[in-house]
Amino acid sequence: MLNNSIIKPFIAGWLLLALVTGCRKDNLIPPVDRTTTPRVMGAFIENNYDLSILSAALKKTGLLDTLNQSGPFTLFAPDNNAFNKMGIKGVEDVAKMNTDSLRFMLRYHMIRNRYFTTTFPMQLDNKYVTLAGEQIYVSVLKTATTSPDQEMFVNGALIYTESKRNIALANGVIHILAKPLKLTQATVQDYIAADTSLTLFAAAMKKFNLWDGLKTKKPLTIFAPANSAFDKYGITAAKIAAMNVADYDPLVFAIYPIEMRPMHVFATDGHLIPNPQPTGYGGIKAGIYSITPGYSYNPYYGGETAGINISKWKSGNWYPNEEGPSEVSYKNGLVNADHLCNNGIVHVIDDLFLNPDLMKR
Repeated sequence: MLNNSIIKPFIAGWLLLALVTGCRKDNLIPPVDRTTTPRVMGAFIENNYDLSILSAALKKTGLLDTLNQSGPFTLFAPDNNAFNKMGIKGVEDVAKMNTDSLRFMLRYHMIRNRYFTTTFPMQLDNKYVTLAGEQIYVSVLKTATTSPDQEMFVNGALIYTESKRNIALANGVIHILAKPLKLTQATVQDYIAADTSLTLFAAAMKKFNLWDGLKTKKPLTIFAPANSAFDKYGITAAKIAAMNVADYDPLVFAIYPIEMRPMHVFATDGHLIPNPQPTGYGGIKAGIYSITPGYSYNPYYGGETAGINISKWKSGNWYPNEEGPSEVSYKNGLVNADHLCNNGIVHVIDDLFLNPDLMKR
């Protein structure tokens, strides 16, 4: 099992962040003030109700003082709603958190220098080293023109558009995120082994001789079915143990790590990745199947929708998947996607791509 010191810095940290109640103080756009020097980032966050959870965490770790210094800094800032999506309910929980772990994760949301959205290249996975010393990945949708409202993501997390990005302050710039960034300083194998909701997936990976590759290969993108996904098909640990590997198409479980091919795909990357297939059908090819992460954001209602489409190549065309569902969701939504690890990304899903009973030779 993964040592608590490895995985808990993020999981135990962010899940204890909480919502500060009170009256609204500021909008996200600082008011125009032509008589005084613009506020620094720390002061802006401290006086902004929508960032009150972040403010409480920054105060606990001493980083609010850092954001009052000259900088300049770029901060990718989860707002209260982003933390609420993760089940965060009370600010009193911030006091219970490990200060060092929390400080690391907050610094992971900061980079040096001032980066407005138009300065990020239009491509996937632009790498930037954070104040925590670890990389983040900024992806920008390629279009014919560059716009301040270009569709953009950090580690798969949406940078909100319009007034919630490019918030220019005296010592830097703030971009508001739809969810906090995730990072586990361990391999994808370690992450899966530590997650008690993935025990059946781990058992299947071991049975089909795929387990060791989850530690040694990189970069990997893993779509990991939760135990509840196996339950839908009556697949227990005993049934997995009794399977004769030679009786099954190798893709039956090799599809989840995309046949161990080097790949680094966040949940929001589906419509950004280059089309790898001559048919014009987007997606990630795994054998005769295509896995297409889908994502959309409605700026009017502030809602994100995401899912994964699975298609099958047959008779010279793509058709709905015949050996399993045509569409699979992330378990409990996007909060269970984009778990970044040292050698890849884990997405926890709520169904199997392929029914093993239909994948026998």
